[in-house]
Amino acid sequence: MNKGYVTISITGKNPSLFFKRFILNKIKYEKFKQLNRNTIIVKISYDDYLLLESKNTVYDIKIIRSYGFIKYVNFFKSNFSFIISFVLSIIFLLLISNLCFQIEVVHNDKEIRDLIKNELSSLGVKKLSLIPNYENRKKIINKIINNNKNEIEWLEIERLGSKLVVKVTERKINPDEENLENRHIVAKKSGIIKKIEASNGEIQKKVNDYVTKGDIIISGNIIKDDTIKGQVVAKGVVYAETWYNVKVEYPLYYKEIKYLNEIKNNFIITFFNKSFSLKKNYTESYLENKKVLIKDKVFPFELSIEKQRKTKVINQRLTSEQALKKAEDLAMKKINSSLSKDEYIISKKALNYSVDDSKIMVDVFFKVYENITDYVKVEDIPEDTQNSE
Repeated sequence: MNKGYVTISITGKNPSLFFKRFILNKIKYEKFKQLNRNTIIVKISYDDYLLLESKNTVYDIKIIRSYGFIKYVNFFKSNFSFIISFVLSIIFLLLISNLCFQIEVVHNDKEIRDLIKNELSSLGVKKLSLIPNYENRKKIINKIINNNKNEIEWLEIERLGSKLVVKVTERKINPDEENLENRHIVAKKSGIIKKIEASNGEIQKKVNDYVTKGDIIISGNIIKDDTIKGQVVAKGVVYAETWYNVKVEYPLYYKEIKYLNEIKNNFIITFFNKSFSLKKNYTESYLENKKVLIKDKVFPFELSIEKQRKTKVINQRLTSEQALKKAEDLAMKKINSSLSKDEYIISKKALNYSVDDSKIMVDVFFKVYENITDYVKVEDIPEDTQNSE
């Protein structure tokens, strides 16, 4: 195996003569140079250098420069103590930076705080333990919630340096329905009834009936022969077609940042508040995640890894038709943001719009399938309203 090459200097009385003896032994060389009468410089293989050293008795032979594998061997030998110290320092910093020194559970109830700390401890998360990575924290969260379904509604474990902050929401058990006061189910807003589901009380309206806000749909009064015989808690849900008129504006000059599928991890070295990337940055990129691997509070050095997603910027002048379509989509987003999963938009229609040099203004009319269930105590209904119903 060729260990590499070295440039050497040979100093002594007539070094050329000494070197020429070994050329006869088929020593290959290059870049031969005679500096002066007593010194020559030549580049040879490392094995041939060892041969010269073994035959040398009076000449001073020194390595000036190394090439190839032997370069790194010599560097390691000459800097052995520094390299070992540096590697051990990196390992120590990585270990220290991933140790948990504090766990804080954010909740007012001491019992809940103690419950979470005990659960974390049973799963190996405690002071001076290694901080679990993001994926393992997700698994720990799921285990704690599954083990305490009646106590815990939601849980989050956030890492802040060497500290874990646990945010928890306690599960609130709804009060027994027997404790509910007698009530009517009324319309929360005006609309045309599309669906009535009732498990208790007397239905007063039918599907396709128009109702206004406050109209009784499921009564809590039990009526027989036009007389109230008793009162109950009305239970059920009512869906209706409701209406919205949304005014939106949209610019004619359109700019969009598209997030592409190309992702790369980039190592960033920060030294004295100056950052250097080990890889070339994207011209346009979005930083999705940054993780600090090494940070020294005394020495101004930090090594971090960034997850970068490539982006593409689109600039466009919209036509009136394109701007109208985007304005309608924006109006739909506004409506959908206020709807629950069992509610939806039935239809939409742009009533009118106007365009100036920079934007379009649109009125969009929506028909929405919406839950209009609301409650009112029986005694809050006026007597004449009860009789009319």
